[in-house]
Parts: sequence; C-alpha cells; structure tokens
Amino acid sequence: MMAHAEVRRFDVPAQAAAISIPQFARQAGLQVLVAEPLTRGVRTQAVTGAMEPRAGLDLLLAGTGLRVASQDGAVITLDATQAARFPAAAPEDAAAVEALVVTGTALQNQEAIATRRNALTVVDALTQDDTGDLADQSLAEALSRVPAVSTMQVLYGEQESQYVAVRGITPDLNYVSVDGIGMISVANQGAGQRRVDLALIPSQAARTTEIFKTFTADQDAGAIGGVINIVPYSAYGRGKDKFYIDTFVNYVTNNDVPGGNSLGGYKDSPWSGGIKALWSHRLGPDEKFGLVLSGTYQQRSYDDVKRNPNARTYYTATGAATTPDQPNWNGFDPAPQAMVDYEFTSFIKTFGGSATFEFKPVDRWYSALMVYDYKQTEDQTNNVFTLRGFANLSNQTQHTGTLKVPDVRTAFNYDRFENEARGALFKTRYDIDDRTNIEFRAGYNTSTFYDLEWANAYQSKPTNLSINYDMSHDSARFTLTGTDGMTDPTKYSLLTAGDTLTKAKGASTEFKLDFSRNFDSDTVGFGYKAGAGTRQFEVHRNLDQTVYTPGKSTLAGYDYSPTGYLPWLWNYPVVWINYAKFRQDILPTLATNAASSASASLASDYRYDETISYGYVSALYAWSRTRLIGGLRLDVADYNADVPVSVGGVFKPGTTRYKGDYTHLLPSLNAVHDFSDNLRLKASYSRTLGRPAPEDIAQAETRNDVSFTISRGNPDLKPRRADNFDLMLEAYFNGSKGLASIGAFAKSIKDDIYALKEEQLIDNFRYTISTPMNANKSTLRGIEVQYINNALPGLPGPLKDKVGVALNATRTWGDMDYIVDGKVLHIDRLLYQRNWMANAAVFYKLPHDGEARVGYNWGDAYYDGIGANPWLNRGPEARGQMDATVRYRVAGDWIVKLQAKNILNEDLYLGYDANLKERRAEMKKGRSFFLNVIYRP
Repeated sequence: MMAHAEVRRFDVPAQAAAISIPQFARQAGLQVLVAEPLTRGVRTQAVTGAMEPRAGLDLLLAGTGLRVASQDGAVITLDATQAARFPAAAPEDAAAVEALVVTGTALQNQEAIATRRNALTVVDALTQDDTGDLADQSLAEALSRVPAVSTMQVLYGEQESQYVAVRGITPDLNYVSVDGIGMISVANQGAGQRRVDLALIPSQAARTTEIFKTFTADQDAGAIGGVINIVPYSAYGRGKDKFYIDTFVNYVTNNDVPGGNSLGGYKDSPWSGGIKALWSHRLGPDEKFGLVLSGTYQQRSYDDVKRNPNARTYYTATGAATTPDQPNWNGFDPAPQAMVDYEFTSFIKTFGGSATFEFKPVDRWYSALMVYDYKQTEDQTNNVFTLRGFANLSNQTQHTGTLKVPDVRTAFNYDRFENEARGALFKTRYDIDDRTNIEFRAGYNTSTFYDLEWANAYQSKPTNLSINYDMSHDSARFTLTGTDGMTDPTKYSLLTAGDTLTKAKGASTEFKLDFSRNFDSDTVGFGYKAGAGTRQFEVHRNLDQTVYTPGKSTLAGYDYSPTGYLPWLWNYPVVWINYAKFRQDILPTLATNAASSASASLASDYRYDETISYGYVSALYAWSRTRLIGGLRLDVADYNADVPVSVGGVFKPGTTRYKGDYTHLLPSLNAVHDFSDNLRLKASYSRTLGRPAPEDIAQAETRNDVSFTISRGNPDLKPRRADNFDLMLEAYFNGSKGLASIGAFAKSIKDDIYALKEEQLIDNFRYTISTPMNANKSTLRGIEVQYINNALPGLPGPLKDKVGVALNATRTWGDMDYIVDGKVLHIDRLLYQRNWMANAAVFYKLPHDGEARVGYNWGDAYYDGIGANPWLNRGPEARGQMDATVRYRVAGDWIVKLQAKNILNEDLYLGYDANLKERRAEMKKGRSFFLNVIYRP
C-alpha cells in the first residue's frame, strides 16, 4: 500500500540514488528511508510530470535493484530485491535497514519533520499512528504537546471543555477548521465565543492536525495565534485499506467525594472505559470510490474538589478596609472574605463518529463528502459549603487574624450538560493540467449547548462562629471556633431555589473557491493562487429561569451528611442538601416569583449573526534555493446583535439591535531560503485580525451568585489588528530522523480586547465585574526552540538506535496598555499568555512494534482576567504533568498498551495579584491509568 495516493507533480532527473530519493520524497510529501550502503553505485530513473506517488516511486526505482520493504503511514522503507545487481548487504547493513522501520512516536516525529520540511511557512503537525500517542483522550490534550501550543479549561463552570491557545494567544484568536472549513462552538455555557471546544473531538478523529503559525493570503484572516486545521483520513491519502479497533479501561485515583448525593448517571466507581475504531477502503470498478468510517464511545466518572478562599480585604492599622496602593495599608497579608468548598461528582459520556465518501473517476478529479457528529453529555453534581461575609477583624498579624463568620450557606447545583458538534463538508478538486488546479469547498456545521440546572441554597446565621486564618503558606489555612451548630440542619433556612434551562446554538455556512497555477512547495519559476469565499454564522442563546419564593423551610429532614468525610484542605465536617428529597417534597409547595423569573429569563438571551466575505490573490516566485510568496486579502465583515434591554435593573421583553461592519486589506509576505538541503531559513510578515467574540458585543449584564461574578457586554468593540513577524531557522539531520529549529516571533496588536475586572461590594459580598474593552496596544514577542531526534547517536549496546527524544520550549514576553477611568495602565503580559511553555518526551523502541515513552508538559501561569488594579488580576498558576505509556504487539495483530496520566499527582491552583502569588483556589486532580487492547492487522 502507498500513502498519499493523490496526484503530485514530479521533476526528478536521472541521477545518483543518494540524491534522487530524498528529492523524490520531498516532492511526494513522504519519508523514504534506505540504508546508505544500498544506494552506493545506484542510479535512478527520471520522474517527471503529474502522477500518484506509487507510480512515481515505481518509475524511480525501476531497474535499480531497490524495492519497497515496508510502509507505515507516510514513512516508506526500501531494501534490496533478491535479484539485485549489486552484492547483498552484510548482516550489519541488514540490521540497519530493519532499524529504519518506524511506528509510534518515531513515526509521529518523522511525519512532523516531513511537514516542516515540505511547508513554505512555519507549520507544525500532530500525527496519529493509532497506537503511539500518550493517554490523550481528546484532540485538545494531544495538541498541548506541539511546540508553543497550550490548553485551557473552563475553570469556573468546571465543565469538561478544553480550548487551545497558540503562542500564548487566547483561544478566541485562533481559527479552527476541519479540512479548511471553519468550526463553531458554543460549549462554554452557550457563550458566543470564537474558541472551539476540542475536548469534544477524540484524538483519533484525524490522521493529521496542522498548526499554522505564520499566515498566507489564502488562510482565514481571523487568527492572530494560529490556524488549526484538522485533516480527515482518506482512503486515497493513507493507503487502500486500514482498520483498527481500540478498547480501553480507565482507573482514577481521585474518587474521594461521597457519591450518594449525586444525581444523573454518576457511578461512584473509579473504573470507566471506552472503544474507538477506524476503517478505510477503496471499492468499486477501478477503485473509483473510497469510504472511511470512524467512531468512538467513552465514559468516565470522576470527582473534583476545589477549595476557594474567595475575595480579599486589605486593612489599616485601625481595622478599616483599604487597598494596597494606599499609604494607610498596614502592610499585612490580605484577609479572606469567604471560604468555599466545592465538591464535584461527574459522569461524562463522549460518543460519535464520521463518515467520508470519496469519488475519484480519473486521476485529475477527486471529490469527497464528509459528515461528522460528536456529542458529550455530563451529569454534574456540585455540593457547595460556604463560610462568608467575614467581619470584625481582630488579632491581625503579618499573616494571621480572626474574623467573625455571620453567614454560613450550603448549596446544591445539578447540571445536565450536553454539547454536540455536527458538520457536513464537500470538496472537489480538478487538475486542469500538471500545474493548474481548481478547488471548490462547501461546509455547514453546528454546535449546540444544553444545560438543565437545578439549584438551591440554605443559610445559617451563627452568632459565635469565628475563623482564624493563616496566610503564611502557599494555600490559606484556617481553624474555626464556635462550630457548635454548624452542621445542625435545624439551623438552616431555605434561602434560594431555582431551575434554569439554557439552550444555545451556533450554525455556520461556508463556500470557498480557489484557483492555483504552479503554486506548490516544489514550484520552480512563477506561480499564483487566487480565491474568494463567504462565511455566514449565527449564534443565539435562550435561557428560561424559574425563581422560587423561599418560604420558611428548614434543612431538617432534607440534609445529607457525608459521615466521617472531611473535605480536602477543609478539615471540618460539612452538611449538604438531599436535593432529590427536597425536589419531591418542598419544591412543589413553593410559590414562583413571576417578575424575577421573567427578568432572569431574558437577561442572558442574545442573538448574533455575522457574514464575512473575502477575496485574495497570492504570487509565488521560486529560484533554485529561494521562494517568495506575496499576497493581499480583502476581508469584509457585517454583523448584527440583538441584546436584552434592562430598565432599572429589570429586563423587559424585546431587544435592542446593534449593527456594525468593518473592511480590511491585509498584506502578507513569506520567504524561504535553503542554505543547503538540510538547512533552511523561513521569514514571514502578515497582518491578521482578532474579531470580537459575539458575546463580547451582544451580552447583557448577568450575575452569578455561586462564582460571585457579573459579566457585561460591549457593543462598541472594534476588531484587533495584528502585524505578525516571524523568523525560523530549521536544520535537518540524522537521515531525516532529526530536526533542530530556533525561531523568533513578534506581534503588534492594535485595539486588543481584554476583560476589565473590578470588584464591588454587593449584598455584603465582593463580586467581580467583568467588561470587555479595547486596549490601546499590545505586543507579544517570543522565542521558540525544538529538537527531535529519533535515534540518539553514540549510545551503547541495547540503547543503540533505540532511544529518541522530542523537546520543545517557548518563551514569550507581552505588554499591554489599557484604560481605566481615563488613565492608561500597563501590564507585562497578555490575557492567556504563558511566559513559558515546554514539552519533553523520551521514548525507547521495544521489540514487536513496541515502545516505552515518558512525556512531561509544562505550562506557566497566565491571566484569564485582569483588573482595574494589579491585585485584582487572576488566573491559573504554573503547572506541569508527567504521562507515560508502554506498548507491545502480541499474537501478531494485537497490541497491548499501558498508560498513566499525571504520574506526579500535580494539582491545579488559581492565583490572584500581579504575579498570581496570592492563592485563590485549589483543585485536586489525581492520577489516571489506562489499559488498552488494540486489534490492528
């Protein structure tokens, strides 16, 4: 079987095999491996014109005595035929040939190297070989191992969603596509954001995912960080037949939260599992038809514990509240204003698949229709116990103090989350001649979000409860005095109760037409590419909320006390709510607050629609060692937003419509120069846009009394404009098994958008209020280094040619100016920017297609919100994670794989302040272990 069976253009003269084979491989987009002794004295045939790589390779090797020995994906190994016209290889030479057969991490690395080598821009590739990945259950997790790529989660809704940031740029400023058609996502509580939830997409959904870090005119303009393109499997692109099925079981160590109070499908068990499969085949007369089917199902139960020392107050010497920028601040550590214990139990199912139907009647014409549907459901129960409203400070020292606790609450939240991504993509390409082609693509995809939330809270007002806090450690510690009655259900009265149903949907329709002539990585002379397209998308959210009048119910008889359970970092018993019994007995007796329900139901509704039209032209000129690509793209956007209307803090029926548009002419210039066959310099300039998130424009004011946050939209936002500069030096070595690269990049972003955060005291508690604003200007600079070597040289004995490494690190520096009350303020980073990102992986080749691999991923701290003052900045602290896998082929077609995640048991921490050194929350993560049994003939 031959990979990459699509037609390619070749211009390889008859010459020595040591020269022609690498040249053919580059033009074919393959890795062709052969032991050097087998090429001595061998001269290959000329290969010119357009043809499939298999036909081209056969022509190249005709009469040489070389043949294809093995093929795995895009990596082909050659050896000598039995009738070779030169002497047979010595035993040690034959062993060298055998060592070139690669799978697992080695295959992934070599295909990543091939992508870099064949690209005229800076692009990385994540390649799956079905069995060589670490324990990555989603595409987001797998992408975090790519240089300068990191992931972030929804840390306040605690959903499963994960988003990808490229080069420290927020996920909203990356463009995610499937085979060139843009995706849309509304996963985060139905928010109208431009980030795409890649936790929904399984890691095996694509053979290759491309991450473009520099831009050309034919790419979507709405990307400042990068363009992430998911490339589907093809029956023509990766061989005639392919099949595997992978089943796994999973064990988690973090299963401490009592599950008896959980609703939905939660299984109070550390065990879970799943299955995934892929099949591709060519069929019909002359194999004119192709079919690719893939599917996945996985489920898991897990616990999360988060402790949150929420809000802080700085004091004067007399015990009055102040701020740390005032001269009357006593210099002591700030005192917490609440202690919150969140206890999550979740049951998650992810399932779906894709089908691709292909048609190739002649070599020049290829068409494909792909449909996909992935869905994730999550039953999440959250028991929340809160000490709040601290007052009457006494005994304060540098790190300690005592405060009265006038308010204790226990709350229950159950959410039934449902996220679904569907799409249908069509493309057809026709090669007019050997150098000219035309391609048309059309796509429609949707994202839907559903959340049914049941919630209530009971309140106790103790008279003699005090908290003694200690801020001298990384995580705040505390003791309580006067705890009698804290877990007595008769002391608690019903405070709030409500039901909320959130539904959101985003839909996108896209058409694009591209025409190119002599515009490929192997182009010589002049070439050009031009195209036009349009993308229309709409996103809307509808929320229905029922607010109940509390009445006079007490918690007695409706309490749930997890006997003997002391929450992590809490060390005191808590009392929870038996919500199932409450819903059966108490809720039907409560009156509905019609006015509050109507207003709350309108507050989070919105509708946003946008049409983006574009046209572009690119010109390429290639000399023997230098290529230049210059382009212009005209980008036109029109949008409408329908926003709820608030009068006196009460939302009324009807909406206000905001309209806007913008037009930009965006230049780009890319240059590639080969100093030699193995040393290449790439340089790039481009101007791109960062479109405002729909919710940033269309969101009305919303208030969350669990996370103590208020969010507001801003209809006057302008798009960001970024000038991007890149310089990358790439060196290839060790027979195309090694890559070393170092690059620098810079981005100057005008009208950057940030979420300004301010704190206000509301109902005796501090709420964080967030509003998106345009900043004056932001800059980002960075250095990115990468080293890959599939066979470290000089190792002795059993380590020889069996140990490989993949290392990468990125350092970024950011600056942003923003305006608060007419004053220009400055911070030394951007939102979501990590100063450091790094990955290290070491792997060892085992017999029988086996491998042992250890990987470590490190991500520095980043802001997910900035404040009007530095001490209000917030975000996750730095965190690393070590994973490992061992794979071994048994009984011919069966593979067994053992995997471990978060081996070092590293937890997740959230911080406050300019350097995020004031800890505001801790999340316990635990370890996970997997056993996979794979059938892959």
